[in-house]
Amino acid sequence: MLERFFWMGETPSLLMLGAYDFRLVTLSVLISILICSIAMQIAGIAREIRTPSYRHLTLLTGSVAQGIGIWSMHFIGMLAFSLCTAINYNVALTAVSIVPAVLAFWIALEMLAREHVDRYQLMAGGVLMGAGIGEMHYVGMAAMEMAPQLRYDPRWFIASLVVSVTFAWFALWLRFGLRQHGRLAKPVITMLSGVVLGLAVAAMHYVAMGAARFVGEDDPGYVHELDIDLVLTITIVTLVLASAVLAGNLFLRFHMLYKQLRLSESCQKAIFDTAVDGVITIDPRGTMLSVNPSVTRLFGWMPEEMIGNNVTMLMPEPHHSHHAQYLNSYLGGGPARVIGIGRETTAKRRDGTVFPIRLAVGEVRVDDQIFFVGFIADISEQKRFEELLEREATQDPLTGLANRRQLSILLPRSIGRTYRSGDPMALLFIDLDGFKKVNDSFGHEAGDELLKVIARRLQQLVRGTDLVVRLAGDEFVIVLEGLKRDDDASRLAEKALAEICLPIDLGHNRVRVGASIAVAIYRPGCELSADTLLQKADETMYQVKKDGKGRIAIIDC
Repeated sequence: MLERFFWMGETPSLLMLGAYDFRLVTLSVLISILICSIAMQIAGIAREIRTPSYRHLTLLTGSVAQGIGIWSMHFIGMLAFSLCTAINYNVALTAVSIVPAVLAFWIALEMLAREHVDRYQLMAGGVLMGAGIGEMHYVGMAAMEMAPQLRYDPRWFIASLVVSVTFAWFALWLRFGLRQHGRLAKPVITMLSGVVLGLAVAAMHYVAMGAARFVGEDDPGYVHELDIDLVLTITIVTLVLASAVLAGNLFLRFHMLYKQLRLSESCQKAIFDTAVDGVITIDPRGTMLSVNPSVTRLFGWMPEEMIGNNVTMLMPEPHHSHHAQYLNSYLGGGPARVIGIGRETTAKRRDGTVFPIRLAVGEVRVDDQIFFVGFIADISEQKRFEELLEREATQDPLTGLANRRQLSILLPRSIGRTYRSGDPMALLFIDLDGFKKVNDSFGHEAGDELLKVIARRLQQLVRGTDLVVRLAGDEFVIVLEGLKRDDDASRLAEKALAEICLPIDLGHNRVRVGASIAVAIYRPGCELSADTLLQKADETMYQVKKDGKGRIAIIDC
């Protein structure tokens, strides 16, 4: 059985020698490289397509066109070979030989269209593709109808398959291995892979032709004539078909990119129109080019009133006057104070009111043109919430006075100003006498009302620069700065005691409370900290309570 396929070296004198037309050999190699390079391009197109149906269509049309192209290379290579005998080709087998080529390129394109493959997939792909190309060649050789018998040298036969598989694997490795190393650009990798795969197909063909042994005798009367028209027809049809498939897939790719661009534009427009934040586009002169609906909501201007005008119409001073100078400085290579950096600033509405915003500006460069896109968020509610939190953190919710936390912040500052001015300051520590009795007798609501009345009376006694604090419960602190005379603090303490002792109406009940007050005088040069000063005043006040209440004690620090 093997003797009918392989030549085992018997009767070498019966072997016929053939010759090649090297013009056709060169043409066949060039066609192989060109077809395989186009295959790499189509694989790249398929890799970028995300729609499964379009991707399968690209792979199918590409594999058919490339398979026919490689078959054409094989057929031109066969026409390049001549024996001294007539050779015809079985049409059915010649047509069937196209199928392995199509399958081989379908495997190649399917693999090349992937983002990543492992080494086992790479090896399997090289084997399958090489085997498909080899099968195409040997089925095409079997289609030869001639008087001599066709046999194959086993060593060259195996070598042809090894060459085909090895080159196919190497082409796949170039496609994936070089891209992973990132040393070459993608177009260079694509070109190299196409060249190597084309050489793999051509090398396999001519090594396989080297394995062929034609057993018979020369026909003395035979004159070989090259059918130039057939060669040109096959070449032109192959190139036109491959180019048409490439162009069709490129058009499909561009069509999909266009659809994606339109979709992206629609999405961006939807985002632009529905964004809660205001979005403004300006040119390098500050002229507004576009605004979204939120800008109208934020500023009160209609789009047609803003577009074409300078963005400074939305800015209060000093930003209004400095904006052009800032733009010119930035465009001249100056520092970017806003570009790419979000910051809080203020803006001006149509009615002239100023409100806080958060502004972020991005830069867009298209060819030689430059634009700026501003994103504006109204942070008025955020600021109000922050102020509310700050008040809750530093203000007594019942009386509206400063609380202990704010005292801990402001008292050290008062001490610092005492050192700078040279004038002493005083801290009055006040604790109500009789508050518990009122609270227990008339309830907590009455007690709260009493504390609010006392807070108002103390607030009315002091200057705008002085600080009144509800420390805790029925304890109050007054911080007096810039004392010009030593008795300023004691006189205020006496007034405070008198005001506290006045009757207080709580609904149908009139009550009286008293107070014990400690006055701590703090002079420049005193080394007490704010906490220690407060502690000494507290201790002095409790000593007053212990000694009989309703009195004022003064200590000099």
